[in-house]
Amino acid sequence: MPSTPKCDFEAETILDLDATKAACRRQAGYRRDELAVLEPDAADILSDHAAMLVNRYGRVTFAGYIPIRSELSPLVLLEGLASSGCDLALPVTPAKGQPLIFHRWLVNGKLDDGPYGTKQPPISNEICIPNVILAPMLAFDSNGWRLGYGGGFYDRTLAALRDSRKHVVLIGIAYNGQKLNKVPAGPNDMPLDAVLGPAGLFEPKRSIKN
Repeated sequence: MPSTPKCDFEAETILDLDATKAACRRQAGYRRDELAVLEPDAADILSDHAAMLVNRYGRVTFAGYIPIRSELSPLVLLEGLASSGCDLALPVTPAKGQPLIFHRWLVNGKLDDGPYGTKQPPISNEICIPNVILAPMLAFDSNGWRLGYGGGFYDRTLAALRDSRKHVVLIGIAYNGQKLNKVPAGPNDMPLDAVLGPAGLFEPKRSIKN
């Protein structure tokens, strides 16, 4: 059985926080790689929760992602959401320092090559603002903090949408074993509203302190 990374930390400065995040990303990446091998049916099990998401959030626009590396795939889940009458979107990765832009997408629709080995919808597809964003990650904790790859794209995107008074729900997609005791988080990090894994929907504590 693979060991669970701890990643607990005490950070006094941004430099300490950056170093801690980098170390945590390495450990969490190894752990996710192991989980992907141990749970080959996780994406299919995840899709069983499509009806629950529709009941909870409505027949709205869900933004997903095309998985890379060992990310838990939301693609079968997106198919279920589309079959239930939801609209779908995918992000187009912008230049460094900019928020994500979401374009409408149909299941099995055309995909273009994006940066960092990603796939994304053609920029000719209609731009939209999703109601629910399904985000990949390396790890999460019980307070809803998410550990990403360090680009800050999802944090920047959610902050921009909320600053413009758009109500957007951010749900992390993860294997259940990606949960850590504590994820290092800084002032620009945006907490998750929920995490969806094969076991179902986890909602973090509402009093978020780091």
